[in-house]
Amino acid sequence: MQRTSRRAGFTLIELMVVVVILGIIATITFGHFIGEPDRARWQKANVELREIGKALDLYRMDHGVYPDRLDQLAGRLDTSKLHDPFTRLPYRYERGPDGSTYTLQFLGKDGAEGDAPPPDQDIVLTERG
Repeated sequence: MQRTSRRAGFTLIELMVVVVILGIIATITFGHFIGEPDRARWQKANVELREIGKALDLYRMDHGVYPDRLDQLAGRLDTSKLHDPFTRLPYRYERGPDGSTYTLQFLGKDGAEGDAPPPDQDIVLTERG
């Protein structure tokens, strides 16, 4: 009677191929998600600007004009916690001369005006939305 020997397990080459394939998959996945924290900060700024816009509209309904400064929204919104997520500076706010218009601006991660995709994309909010 002849015995046949059976190998148990994988060869070194097979294991190395699996490790290389996993490494390639991890590299592709990591490369895809590396920019996501900046995009999340940009999205946070977008949401915060919309909230400030709502508070500005409520202020105008009560007072007939938009406020001179964002800190006048106290009681409606805690603007001290709302700031540019990249620079930690307050958002840019300008009220029109007659108080019936405003511009609220976030310049994106690059901090410069211009058209670009997020996170460098500018967000400009006015009384029209």
